[in-house]
Formats: sequence, C-alpha cells, structure tokens
Amino acid sequence: MAAATLDPDKALSWEKRHRPRAAIAALVGSLALLVFYISGEVLERDAPLTSGLDTLVRAVQPGPVETLPALRAAEFEYLDSKLFLVYSIGIGGLIGFIGLAWAVGFLAVATRARMDNFRRFLVYLPIVGGVLVGVSILLGQFGIAALVRDFLDGPRTVLEATRQETSLRLFAGILYQVGSLVLAVGIVLVSLNAMRVGLLTKLFGYIGIVAGALLVMIPLPVVQVFWLGGIGFLFLGRWPGGDLPAWRTGEAVPWPVPAGRVPPPARAAKPAREPAASPPVRSSGRSKRKKRH
Repeated sequence: MAAATLDPDKALSWEKRHRPRAAIAALVGSLALLVFYISGEVLERDAPLTSGLDTLVRAVQPGPVETLPALRAAEFEYLDSKLFLVYSIGIGGLIGFIGLAWAVGFLAVATRARMDNFRRFLVYLPIVGGVLVGVSILLGQFGIAALVRDFLDGPRTVLEATRQETSLRLFAGILYQVGSLVLAVGIVLVSLNAMRVGLLTKLFGYIGIVAGALLVMIPLPVVQVFWLGGIGFLFLGRWPGGDLPAWRTGEAVPWPVPAGRVPPPARAAKPAREPAASPPVRSSGRSKRKKRH
C-alpha cells in the first residue's frame, strides 16, 4: 500500500481508486469479526465443566495420578464434536483482523496525505499487527484441533490431558501478543490523527482509540465490529450528510465542534457613560435690572 503525497489532487485520485476496496475489506472484516465473536461465545457457553472436587479427591489418592483416566475427556469429546465452531473462530479471526488491517492501513495513508508530520512507519503498524493477530488466531485454533485429535487417539490419561501446550499453540500465543500490541498502537495513533485532520468525526475517532486500547486490555471484539463497520460505510460515502469535508478536498479540514459546545460570542463592552451636563445657571432678574441702570 503506497503512501499518498501532500498534493490534494494526487491524494483524491489515489483514494478514489482504493476507497471501494477498503470499504469492502472493512465490511467483510466486520462480519468476520462478528462470526469470530459469536462462535467463541457459543463454544464456551456449551462446554462441559470439570468438577474441582473430583480433581481434589484424585490428588489425595495414593499412587501416580498421571496414569488415571482424565476427567477432561468429556471436554475433549465436546471440542471434537464442535470442530466446525473451532475452525469458524480461526477463519473468522483471520479474515476479520486482516480486513481491519486493510481498512486502518488505508485510513493511515489518507491521513498521511493531509498531515506532513505523520510518519511513514505508522502506516504499517496496523497492517503488520492485524495480519499477525489474524494468523495467530488461525494457528491457535488448528493447534486446539490437533491437541483434541492426539488426546482422543491416545490413552486419554491425565498426563495426556495436561499436555495442552503444543509447539504450534506456543508460537501462536507469542504471535498474538506481539501482533495485538502492534495493532493496538496503530489503531490508536491512526484514529487520533485521522480525527485531527477531519477524516473521522469526533465520535468515531474516540471509538477507534477505545477499540485499539481494548485489544490489549479486555478482549471485547464487539467494539471493533461496530467501529470497523462504521468506517466501512464512511469509505463508501454513505455517511449521514455525505462525505466529510476532508474527504472531498484532499486537505486537512478538522471536524467542527458541535454547535452546543461553541462558546457564545463575547459581548461588546458598553461605552462608558458620559458625565451628565450640569444645568445652565440662570441669571437672576436683579442683575439684569442693575445693567439697565
């Protein structure tokens, strides 16, 4: 994805070619993240639970525990019956976060075209981070499927059930941590600067900042789903009231302050009162009579 220049005409020409693709990537990514989120919730909701009391009773029994039948066998059998959901999480996460990377990368290029101090490497942060997160989710789900298959094909003992960390899952976990941090920083910085140049409204700029921060704080994909779908419609020019001025001019046009927040105009100072004129002194009739004499 090439960076645009500060020439408004070149920026608008480049954006005209790439905006439809970025919009499709954002909308498809939003739907894929929704699948990722819902599939994970359904899989976790119906999963069987292992009794902690049974585990404690086994721990105090004499003899090696590792060779006993695993209490988690029901959990592995459940995952084996729900492999469609397991793979849906992986595929949804891959497509969703790559769509997010594409959309935010495009927004970063458009921002750089209107801000001379927006560094080039900031364009690549959301792209690299989004791809890493998407690939890590897919690898992690394939790792779960491989773990389930190995357990069900083996002796199904406690020892086999505790071997949860395969090399693939360990690699996917590291990849996810690094990618999440890079993607979060990219989304926050791009949203902040896109809001400053007027490519995002105040509302969507702040939601983008929150969506980026939540990637490393609380796993709540619903925020990313809403924000990504919103900027998809913005890229299509379906924003209420049409395109924002910055998208039409190719220059930075900061989003105006809402009318309710505009400070009232300063009142003109009242001119100082002029001192009241003293009433004219009337000459007495006696003095006039003296002059006649």
